[in-house]
Order: sequence, then structure tokens, then C-alpha cells
Amino acid sequence: MRSLAPWAARRPANDLFSQFEEFINEFDRSPALSRSGMSFNPAVDIDERENAYLVTADLPGMTKENIKVDIEDNVLTISGERTKETKGEGKYAERVHGKFQRSFSLPAHVAADKVQAEFKDGVLHVTIPKQEGARSHSIKIQ
Repeated sequence: MRSLAPWAARRPANDLFSQFEEFINEFDRSPALSRSGMSFNPAVDIDERENAYLVTADLPGMTKENIKVDIEDNVLTISGERTKETKGEGKYAERVHGKFQRSFSLPAHVAADKVQAEFKDGVLHVTIPKQEGARSHSIKIQ
């Protein structure tokens, strides 16, 4: 599990997005996936906006009933299972099926009780609002 932290080269190491890119490169095709029973690793984008963090996950071929979004102990977890179609004679399959789980540490300044999730056209959109006092603002120098 990592924090919501891409773009390490452009942000300080302790920033919210500092470890995401490293994590994706390290996690992709990791041997730990097969040991844990997880079958695939859906692509995830994270975008920090003024009022919220947006997490977008590509989950083609799935229904919202097969996807679960949880927040526990300040950790966002997206999990689910893509079921395999019955193989027929002469059928060739490359698409990956099975269980998946992605977890991200949330910063302390989010309103976890106001998180919203929407699934449309194979894409999951999770909106994590920032707490009112956590939004960035300019400070006038006296």
C-alpha cells in the first residue's frame, strides 16, 4: 500500500503524491501478485484538485456489483473480481480475470465521510473531498 503520491520528481518527498509513480513501476507485474492470489492490477490515475482528490480506475468488463470501495483507518481500498467467461472449444483468451485490490493512504486533511464513487462505462471515479480548512491559499507577507 502506498499513499496517493505520483509525480515525485516535481514534488517534495513528503508530499501526498511523492511515491505513486515509483509504486506503479514496482507493482506492475510484481511476483507478489501471483503469490497473493490477485490476478490483475487495474490502471489508476490520481489527480489533486483545489477541493478534492480524484481517483480514476479502469475496470473494463466489470459491473458496479463486482467492485468494492472502502475507507478504513485512513486507507482507501478499491477491490473486486472480474469473472472469466466460460471457455468454448477453440477459444483463445488474453484478458486477465480474477481478484484485484488497490490501496492508498489518505492524507489527514480529507473528509472521509463525504467520499463519493461513481462507476460508468468501465471506469470508476472516486472523489475524496478535502476538509474545508485544508485547501490551499496565499498568505500575505507583512
